[in-house]
Amino acid sequence: MKIEIHNFGPIHRFDCDLDKDLHLIVGENNIGKSYAITLVYLLLKSLIESGEDFDWDQFRKRQEVMRKDLFGKVSLTTGEEVDISVSLGNSLTDILEDVFLNKFRNYFGGTYNSIDSVINKSSGEEPQVRLLLDEIEVHIGVAEGVFAVKNLVVRKAIKVIFQEKDKPFRLETDKITIYCDKEDYKNLETRFSVLSAFLYHEVLKEVLSKIRSIHYLPASRSGLYQALSAFGQIVAELSKSRAFLKSRIELPGISIPLSDYFLELSEIDPNRKNPENTPIATIAEEIEENILHGKVEFDGRTKKLFYTPDGMALRLDIDATSSMVSELSPIVAFLRHILTQSVKRQRSISSLPPTTLPEGISPKALIFIEEPEAHLHPENQVKLMSAFADLVNTDVKIIITSHSNYLFNKLNNLILEEKVAIESIQASILKPSAMGSEAIALETDKLGILNENFIGVAEELHEEKVDLIHKMNADA
Repeated sequence: MKIEIHNFGPIHRFDCDLDKDLHLIVGENNIGKSYAITLVYLLLKSLIESGEDFDWDQFRKRQEVMRKDLFGKVSLTTGEEVDISVSLGNSLTDILEDVFLNKFRNYFGGTYNSIDSVINKSSGEEPQVRLLLDEIEVHIGVAEGVFAVKNLVVRKAIKVIFQEKDKPFRLETDKITIYCDKEDYKNLETRFSVLSAFLYHEVLKEVLSKIRSIHYLPASRSGLYQALSAFGQIVAELSKSRAFLKSRIELPGISIPLSDYFLELSEIDPNRKNPENTPIATIAEEIEENILHGKVEFDGRTKKLFYTPDGMALRLDIDATSSMVSELSPIVAFLRHILTQSVKRQRSISSLPPTTLPEGISPKALIFIEEPEAHLHPENQVKLMSAFADLVNTDVKIIITSHSNYLFNKLNNLILEEKVAIESIQASILKPSAMGSEAIALETDKLGILNENFIGVAEELHEEKVDLIHKMNADA
């Protein structure tokens, strides 16, 4: 699955290939990196929850009466083939509008308030999103001030052939054929509904079979955590009554990704038995041992993180630790307490009609991490990049925004060592243009990723130093 973003805030164009496992996004400050990954997060959150919450009984009821425009396209002539791709596309559009897009509008509003706040001021154009999936392509734009499906393309032609006897669906590479009794319109209604359900299921399957959960770790993790800690007891009380709540808990006035970040931390249950000796838990321990030199704990009563330095009888509130410890501790907590837990969905892929997942494919957790290098010495930045590579090799997807040449160069060395597969990486740089920032793919091969972000500054500094030395020698 690929997501293309056009004219969103400062961004003119950005794309994200979610089949990749490690994304590195670089570029200048204030160029749109956070805008890009926030929108990807909101889209995926909406799609995943569409799979969890989709009401198949309601779907069957609304499909009992086939779309009126379909009747004008069918023929009673035995053997005649009729293309109903447009009608099926309209049906899928209705489903996506009712389920996925309603969620997305709510989450977008909770993050950016209105479309006006994200219109590209450089191009003057309204935001657009394209979802490129195996079975369909969805174009989302703006209509009457809200996001709407502007166009939906079903990649396969959908044909109906009327004949004397019914036959099963015929699925081919480029088309799907429905065979129907020429005198039984009710049967055509049923088959049309089944096919609509099948294609919608394929859309959900493409997402849910590859991504089991998403998690957002924002920039300034420690500051946000400390500022939001006042909500801890409120969240704890609400969580006790979760069974009686009709909607998910959200923190008002805070963007959805930040709200999710804090709520996930606040809802950790340290008494719940976490799987031991899992690869992810081991990586969390290695970060503690090699970088933090101490243990990170979550107090279930106070809903706060604490740090115990190695070899010392101290238990420090995260507020009282170094900036390095306070920035990394939430990452360790996520790995140990959240990513190691299985995802229990109300309506997951298993509740959809039976299907066969691609061989060897299992859903992965996806983590968005903004500026993981913050407050870390270069030596620790390098160690953290190694930990991220280990996570990717343990079936975790990671999307990173960064300004660190140390992370960048360590990733290149990991590629050279063949510890990270080239085909699993998408590296992009956002560059300014007259129409807004453009995401440009960075060339990646067995020698690493082409450096188009940091090398220029390094060369300028070197040349400046040489000039200053020449000047100093000339004045001597």
